[in-house]
Amino acid sequence: MVPTARYADLATALADRGTTLLTSPDRYTRAHELPGWYPTFAAVTPHSVWYPLDPGQVPTTAELAGIIAPLGGGRAVIKDYVKSRKHEWHDACYIPDLRDLPAVHRVVGRMVQLHGEWLSGGLVVRAFEDFATGPDAGEARVWWLDGQPVLTGPHPDTPHLRPAPDLAGVQPAVAGLGCRFVTTDLARRVDGRWRVVEVGDGQVSDRPATTDPAELVTPLLTAPPPPGS
Repeated sequence: MVPTARYADLATALADRGTTLLTSPDRYTRAHELPGWYPTFAAVTPHSVWYPLDPGQVPTTAELAGIIAPLGGGRAVIKDYVKSRKHEWHDACYIPDLRDLPAVHRVVGRMVQLHGEWLSGGLVVRAFEDFATGPDAGEARVWWLDGQPVLTGPHPDTPHLRPAPDLAGVQPAVAGLGCRFVTTDLARRVDGRWRVVEVGDGQVSDRPATTDPAELVTPLLTAPPPPGS
C-alpha cells in the first residue's frame, strides 16, 4: 500500500506533467488512515483511540496509560494507522486486559518492532468486539463508488467465507466520508449488528482472486466524471 507521503509525491509529480489524480492526497489519507475515517464511522465501528508515533518509537508505560484511558479497560486490539499484525495475534495485536499496563507496553513494543520503517502514522488501540462465528460469518469487503456499493464479496484473507452484510447502517457514513472510491470491511457482531472493521482507499485495497475483475472494473470505467471536471 502506498504511504500517504509517497502518494502526495505522486500527485505533485503528475500535476507537474498536467495530470490530476481523481483521488486527491487529502482524500487518500482520509480513507486510508484510521484517524481520517474514524470520526465519520464512529457509530458503526469499535471505539478507538490513536497516538502519533515515528517508526521505532514506543510510548512509555505512563504515556500508554493516558492514551488508552478513554477505553476504560477490557480487551483491545492494536494496529498502526493502516494495518495490524493480526498474524502475530498474541505477540503484536491482541491485548486481553488494558489494565495490565506492562502487557500493553509489551504488545505495543512488539507491533512497532515488527512494522519497522513501515509503521504508518502511529498507534491505534481499538476496543475488542465479539463477532459471530459459523458458516455465514466472516468478513465481507464492500467496494463503494460515489457512495453506492458496486461490489460485495469476501475478504481477501478468507475467500471461502461469503457473508451478506446489511449495508443500511453503513451507507450514510460512506457518503459522509466524501471520498469517491473506498472499501469497507464488515463483520456481524454476536448481537447481530454489522460493524465496520476497516475502511480503505479503493486504489490500494486487495481483491480476492475468486472475484471477477470485470465486476469492479466495469463500474469504474462507466462512472460519470467528478463534478467540475
